[in-house]
Amino acid sequence: MPSYLIFGCANFYGRALIQQLCSERDRAVNAADDKQNWTIRGVDKVLPQLASFPQNVLALYDTFDYRMGNLRNHEFLQQVFSLDQGKTWDYVINFAAEHKFGQSTQVYEHDVYRLSMAIGKLAAQNNVGVLVQLSIAHVFKPKGNSRHAEDDKLEPPNDLCLAHVKAEKELSSIAGLPLVVLRPALCYGPGDRQNVVPMLIAALLSKVDGEKMPVLWDKDLRVNTVHVDDVASAALKTARWFCKKPGSVVFNLADPGDTTNAKLAQSVAAVFGSEPNFHSSAVNFIVKRLKTAELTEEVNESLLGPWMDLLAAHGISNSTLSPYLDQEHPYCRLDSHPLGVDGSKIARISEIGFSYTHCQVTVEALKAIIDEFQELGQWPRI
Repeated sequence: MPSYLIFGCANFYGRALIQQLCSERDRAVNAADDKQNWTIRGVDKVLPQLASFPQNVLALYDTFDYRMGNLRNHEFLQQVFSLDQGKTWDYVINFAAEHKFGQSTQVYEHDVYRLSMAIGKLAAQNNVGVLVQLSIAHVFKPKGNSRHAEDDKLEPPNDLCLAHVKAEKELSSIAGLPLVVLRPALCYGPGDRQNVVPMLIAALLSKVDGEKMPVLWDKDLRVNTVHVDDVASAALKTARWFCKKPGSVVFNLADPGDTTNAKLAQSVAAVFGSEPNFHSSAVNFIVKRLKTAELTEEVNESLLGPWMDLLAAHGISNSTLSPYLDQEHPYCRLDSHPLGVDGSKIARISEIGFSYTHCQVTVEALKAIIDEFQELGQWPRI
């Protein structure tokens, strides 16, 4: 029966993977009474109890072998790879590489590149069936507003993306390591805090003020998206498909809805029953000539205070959410780096058996994010 070793199992991506994997395991157990033959080991640097999970998700972390430790510690990594003599891991999935914007070069060097290489080398040494590496899709050389295929030219725009590309390249050169690289577009879903949630907060604040939600950039610019559940599904299905195959393969992940700035803004605004207000071409002409850092700072300053006031007015003192939009966020660079990503390749390979369950951004999917944060007491009930 299968064995899974999952790094980063308590982060935004990892929890979605754990939910799907535990659901599959429980269905198999009920059908064949073989729970003892499922081996799931999850690894992360935080306690699940401190990860702001709802109770139904938190309960899953008591049903498998969870290991907490310092992922920069090589001895710890060696220990978590250890299995009974003569056994090895069928599937190793690395969701632990840093995806947070605005960290230092040193953080990305350690928590993307070095961590990924350490996991990759240990995976090869332990003769695992396959390693699935979660990368990032903000890595392509701009070519207007077109969608990028996996083999398009790369030109990482910042240190975060550069570290992921470096890890991709060097992992693929490790002898004897079957490797799948996944590059998700702008990812959203339950637990998201930095990708779409700042936009939702901005929309809420506009609604509270009785105004339309202001939107920068041209309506037709691509800002392609993917739901975190589809990222998790892609990881599991590509792992099973590529297990024990030679070489490496790369897949973009972006839903077929081909999200544009207008589609995303309209969906976000509709969550609160309001409308987006797209700035005129004259305003955008001026904005495009501001430094990205200046624009980001001004937007953040205009939102942070009202958000804190709104939380205080509703008795919320411990929210982990913020409207802060780091200048490395792809939305801040949309005018020069539209995020057009062709995610169709993975769905065209019938042997993988993957299809997108969230084919476009919907109001219902965005509301589900807010509903969970309200349950956790981190979003005002308005």
